[in-house]
Amino acid sequence: MFSRAFRQDWRDECGVVGILDPAANRTDAARQAYVGLFALQHRGQDSAGIAVNNQGSIVCHRAKGLVVEAFNPLTINTLQGHAAIGHVHYSPCEDTSLANAQPMLIKYRAGQIALAMNGCINNSQELRKGLQDCGAIFQTTSDAEVLLTLLARNRIMTEHIEPAIQKLIGELRGAYAVVLMTPGKVIGFRDPLGIRPLCLGRIGQTWLLASESCAIDSIGGEFVRDVQPGEIISLSAAGLASSFCLPDSHAAKSSCRTCMFEYVYLARPDSVLDGVDVQQSRYHAGQNLAQEQPCEADLVIGAPDSGLTASMGYAFASGIPYGQGLLKNRYVGRTFLQPDKMQRELSVSLKFSALRHAVAGKRIILVDDSIIRGTTTRRIVMLLKKAGAVAVHMRIASPPVRYPCFYGIDTPDQADLPASHLTEKEICELIGADSLGYLSLAGLEKAAASAFLQPCVSCYDGSYPAGMPESKKTQIRKQTMREED
Repeated sequence: MFSRAFRQDWRDECGVVGILDPAANRTDAARQAYVGLFALQHRGQDSAGIAVNNQGSIVCHRAKGLVVEAFNPLTINTLQGHAAIGHVHYSPCEDTSLANAQPMLIKYRAGQIALAMNGCINNSQELRKGLQDCGAIFQTTSDAEVLLTLLARNRIMTEHIEPAIQKLIGELRGAYAVVLMTPGKVIGFRDPLGIRPLCLGRIGQTWLLASESCAIDSIGGEFVRDVQPGEIISLSAAGLASSFCLPDSHAAKSSCRTCMFEYVYLARPDSVLDGVDVQQSRYHAGQNLAQEQPCEADLVIGAPDSGLTASMGYAFASGIPYGQGLLKNRYVGRTFLQPDKMQRELSVSLKFSALRHAVAGKRIILVDDSIIRGTTTRRIVMLLKKAGAVAVHMRIASPPVRYPCFYGIDTPDQADLPASHLTEKEICELIGADSLGYLSLAGLEKAAASAFLQPCVSCYDGSYPAGMPESKKTQIRKQTMREED
């Protein structure tokens, strides 16, 4: 996948992990959480945090930067405990304070709760105002603090925390996957549509929760299953308990609307989300793309790293040779995110270079996962033509992105999405390609098919199954089929 430091137009905001040893024998849960967060680094690069349960007392460490920057051996050694939750965070431009980093920890009448979430609560402003009217004081602008405050209020009215969480889910609108920790439990739950991913694993007797299965693999654990939509997984000394915010667990599973962009770009290729192998789905998307958008060319290449798997599928299905035409400099590291167009294009030049001997004099099919603003794509097309490619045919292994996301992914406004107001021909001219072809929505859904998954495709069709913030409804221009054609 493109480094999130260079792909500045579409990023997931969080990744979460949870660890619990029911027997409370181990004290290195923080170290396991660190490894899991390292595997989820692609989901957030601006801050990281770990909270641990040390003999019933919860302590938390959070810091700005990558996981390796936020923690050092001394920090990890001081975070002793048999249970932990962790978080990696990407901060939108209006949310850069360390105070908004997670996990967040509060003390209230019934004890302590630490919480980390991936997603977005669309009615958080209304909930925040209601709580403030009742006397609540907020220290951050994060949705996680709203969840903590609501949960603390609900918890003092229930005998156990699970009914408080069920009540909480009933109050929320949006998409989220949450891990939280009390002195006696680690709990994970997903929104009733399961838009944001969460899975369960174990290593020996220790239970694991994570946004993606790759984190469980990195810890050395065994993937058990996905947490189902609306399911509440409670891990404690008594073992594992499951409950649902919906009365019918089968109905919950069949309502799964995992974000399609997880399969297109966000998730790591070695993850399995809701029964779908991410690597295989991208390969099949490339195959379907070749069938729908054929092209005469001499070489198929992928945009590193997001388009590589789809490009292999395209080459196999088309019979056109596959090769490497772009080189990514893996030693550049992170750079500051630049909002200026010229600086974004410069960052691409620092990161990528064309292999002249591979592309000179050839008609190239360049496969990528998506076009958002088009800045990166245009620069890469220019690099290939400057290196001697006689033609660059752009093929995108997903449909045009016409709508912003309100479910936990930082996206441009609709006006900044070229596909929302430009024709395919105009986008082709914008990026400087000789031709442009997108995979259809039906072709993409076929590539990520499973028995229960009916993925959220709001960024493509504007359906928004979990609704959208009231303040945004008048800003979204719903496109007709004629406009989309």
